[in-house]
Order: sequence, then C-alpha cells, then structure tokens
Amino acid sequence: MKRTFSCFLLAIATLLTFTQCDDTTGSIGSSIVPAGDVITAETKTFYAKSNTILANDSILANTSDVYLGMYTDEESGAVFSSSFVTQFGCTEGFEFPEEGVIGDTASYTKLRLYFDEYFGDSLNAMTCEVYELENTLQEGTPYYTNFDPEELFDEEKKPLAVKTFNAVDYNVHDTIREGDDYTRNVEIILPNSIGNRFISKFYETDEAGENVGKKYFANSEVFINDVFKGVYVKCVHGDGTVFKVYRARIDVGFKRYIKSSSGEKDSIQALSAPFYSGKEVLQTNRFDNNDLQSLLDKKEFTYVKTPAGLFTEVKLPICELVENCDTINSAKIVFTRYNEEAGALNSAHGTLLMLRKADMYKFFLKNQLSDGKTSYLTSFTGGSNEYVFSNIANLFKNCYKEYIDSGLSLAEWEAKNPDWDKVVLIPVSTTADSNGSVVKIVHDISIASMRLRGGTGYEIPIEVVTSKFKE
Repeated sequence: MKRTFSCFLLAIATLLTFTQCDDTTGSIGSSIVPAGDVITAETKTFYAKSNTILANDSILANTSDVYLGMYTDEESGAVFSSSFVTQFGCTEGFEFPEEGVIGDTASYTKLRLYFDEYFGDSLNAMTCEVYELENTLQEGTPYYTNFDPEELFDEEKKPLAVKTFNAVDYNVHDTIREGDDYTRNVEIILPNSIGNRFISKFYETDEAGENVGKKYFANSEVFINDVFKGVYVKCVHGDGTVFKVYRARIDVGFKRYIKSSSGEKDSIQALSAPFYSGKEVLQTNRFDNNDLQSLLDKKEFTYVKTPAGLFTEVKLPICELVENCDTINSAKIVFTRYNEEAGALNSAHGTLLMLRKADMYKFFLKNQLSDGKTSYLTSFTGGSNEYVFSNIANLFKNCYKEYIDSGLSLAEWEAKNPDWDKVVLIPVSTTADSNGSVVKIVHDISIASMRLRGGTGYEIPIEVVTSKFKE
C-alpha cells in the first residue's frame, strides 16, 4: 500500500510540474486533487562520507594501449613502473615469396614500439629489456594490472635485447622528425634467430617435399601458438619518463632474387615482412607501485590517481535518506576537484564512473554499461571544476529495496554485505556508436591525478527533491 501511495504521489507531482508551465490550464491540477489534499515539494540535504582506497587488483588491463617507463610520484615518493606483454599477429593467408628467401635467413629482425604520447623528460635516458614469451596469454582470461608476467617467460634466461633510448630520437633529423609522415617509435634490434625461425617455419616441408609450413601463418592464432608467442618488455632504468605505446611491430628483413632486364634471376630485392600487435591480438600492462599508503588517510580530500591505482570510495546515507523522504523525485551529488598546478600528474580525468563497490569487478569483466540504477557516468565540467551526478535517486531506492527484501535486520545485513551502501569513483574511457550512445566502457589508465573535496574531515552534500501530501 505504501509503495502504491508513493507512486500516486510521484504521478501527481509530475502532472503538476507540466500544468504549471501553461497559464491557461492553471486550475486543472487542483481540480483532480481531492479537497484538502495539497502536494508539497521540498529540498532536503543529506551527507555522504568519502575516503581513498587502493585499486590493487581491480584494474582490468583490457585497453588497446600499453605503457612503458617509470617515474617517482612527487606526492607519495612511490616509484611507479610499467611494463607490458604483447603478442604479434600476421595477416590472414600471409606468405613469404613463393620462390624462397636467399639462404632462408633474415637480413635483420627489429622490434618497433610506436608511441603518440609520453609523460616526463624527453631527454631522460631509459633502458628496457625484451624477453621472449614461453607461454601465451589466454583468450578469455582476465588479466589485471598487477598480474605476474613471470608465469609467461623464464626470468633466468638472458633477454633477447636491451635498449637504451629517450623520447626524442636525435639521430633523426629535425625536418624528418617534425614532418607529418614521421611516426615516433623506438627501434630495438632483435637477434636474427627470431627472423630465421619465421622464415624457416614458413618453408618447412614434409617427407614428400610438400610445403607444410604455410599453415602456421594461416591466421594470428596459429602463428602465436606455433611460431612466436610474443614478448615481455620491461623498463629497468630511467626514472622520469613513461611512453604510451599504441602499437608494436616486428619487422623481418629478407632478400630474394628477381629477374633483371636480361631476363635472368641475377638481381636482389630487399623486402620486409611486418608482424603487428594491437587490437587484433592480446596484450596487457603490468603496473608496479612500491608504496601509496601515505596518500590514503587525508582529512580534506580524496584521490583519483591513474595508472598508479587510487580510487575514491563514497559511503552513502541510504537508510537515513530513504526513510526521511516520502517520495524521492531526484537526488544529486557533486564532487569538486581541487585546482592544481598544470601537468600530467595534476590533470583531471575526462569521465568518471560511479559504481557500487560490490560490482567493481564484474562490471568490467562482463563488459557492462552504466544503467542509471547501480552505475552512472559523468564528464568533467571544467568551468565549475566539478563532476556532477545529477540524479542518482534510483541508486538509493535499489540499495534500500535490496536491504528490505532480505528480511534481515540492518546489523545482520551490513555484517553480510559490508559494501552495500558504498560506491566507488573510477576513471574510465568510453566508446560511442554513430548515434553517440556509449557501447563500451573500460578503465582509463592514462597518467593523471586529482584530488576531490572529501575525506575524513568533510561531508559531501546530497541534494534531494522530495514530495508528499500536506495533511
């Protein structure tokens, strides 16, 4: 009965809202309300509490970009480092020249890391090591940013290659480096034994002399399993720079004979076969943070920091709010970002996802979208320096209904579900379709950090518009 009455109140309040916009229908609203019954609306304010939590193993590394490098966080003194694992694929039906490669050997084998952004000092010297994988990343297996890459390669073996470099390659002339056709990349020379393996595998024959090697290049899955499982790229030196790598590529150079003008095969042609990483194959980041504990207990603010992994947790006054409002028409909460000095470490995240803490893992595992009931998206408003969640009324209603339907006392319910009234603010990246509708949400692991007003010393207001019959 109480629910039916609340729905009736909301319907009447909505009708009144529309009729008040037209001077010629001013008496309609009051004519359908029984004599003596008047609906009143008011704004009430409730307060939420917030704190900073460690992301730990909750960040699913399913983005198409990877990061490489390290830096020391100025606020905490923690050293952050990022390495990555990637596989390589071949185009469907890939083939080396039909008549063979001279000597069945590679003239060079190179790994190129293409990057479009970097954070930190362009002159800082970095050193990375490249290891060959002995086990493959498994399709359908969730890999988080704190996964252990040692399960994929033999750490006791020497790396395939070691490379020292910086963000700006001064071996490339300025006119080329600043041209529209130049793509920034790090070139790492791999042993030719890798390229030789690719070539010899392709020309492999059976006892009858028939080629059986082409099947290993039929598609990326077969190539990864039977020819080359991928690499682990690890930063071992160079505090101060992090690269955003959008694609890796292995180039295998080779030579073959071609016919010259005389009609004889006495000329040599130099070619290259590319094998790409990217969205078509699996790759994942590994993030290391040695200590962020000092940032957790702040009194006047909380952190949202990526990719170091700090989120803001918010404890909502579910029972207090619902039980003190007859009909909840709307509820709004605003998170204010502190102004900081310019720089990547002090930049605001473009989009925040407010998500029930209990759903923090399954939301990304199941590739879910925000539903306006237990999860909400909002964008940063630069003018007011805020993140506004304009109507989260359904969140309160759903959480409260879940508790009531359990039949448990509040103490029993909270003992079984300690996170039932908590949400987490998580920075995300979204993908939209041609109509502008969000079709994909993933973790934003770009380099950014911000402080939000909150913490143990400040309560965050929640404005609620509620209505009821005036007796």
